[in-house]
Amino acid sequence: MSRRLALLLLGALAGCSGLQETEAGVVQLDVTVPGPDSVEVGESIQLSAKPLDKNGDSVGTPVTWLSADATATIDATGLLTGVTPGAARVQAGVGSLNSELITFAVVAPADTLVLPGDSVLTVPPGTGTSSDMVTRLDSFNPPGALPGRRVIYAITSPDPAAAPPAVVFSTGAVADTLTTGADGTAAAVLSVIGEPPDTVIVEARATRTRGAVVPGSGQRFIVLFQH
Repeated sequence: MSRRLALLLLGALAGCSGLQETEAGVVQLDVTVPGPDSVEVGESIQLSAKPLDKNGDSVGTPVTWLSADATATIDATGLLTGVTPGAARVQAGVGSLNSELITFAVVAPADTLVLPGDSVLTVPPGTGTSSDMVTRLDSFNPPGALPGRRVIYAITSPDPAAAPPAVVFSTGAVADTLTTGADGTAAAVLSVIGEPPDTVIVEARATRTRGAVVPGSGQRFIVLFQH
């Protein structure tokens, strides 16, 4: 995501031509912010800013970075790091000129995916659905469960691509993405739509805000169907 931010002259009077403000003639900053506009505690993302003159040409002058909040830090190169959960505002500048504030949400990191209950479930004959397959996402900093995060469940065995599946999730699909509740848990259920196999294996996984795999992903539920 690239944002072109008009430069604002600090303390300039209305109607004053500020764009002689810097010796380099900078009037705009082309600021590049990698999406999404959130970062986890301890996670770093690289921002960049290109000074432009009134013709839109790049100007080779140094850019400074400032953080307006203790929730994140940003170094001289534009590397932003989440510190504590909350809103974080940062700003690029050239000389006496600053960009508008760029806001990020700093969120607790998804540090582990755990199975707080049974990983082996038995489904009696004639039962249309399985018991809940429960997962929980936890953070270590600050410690606690993580609400509002996504957990992905997928049937891995029998291979759903090899034949029409006899067992699916409640959505009717062989994979389902659920959002954790206030206690950090998500619970998936299998539904029987045909003659089920003896065993179905379901894999659970989650990713962090920028795609890294959450430790503990790949754990499996084994669902045994009695006939």
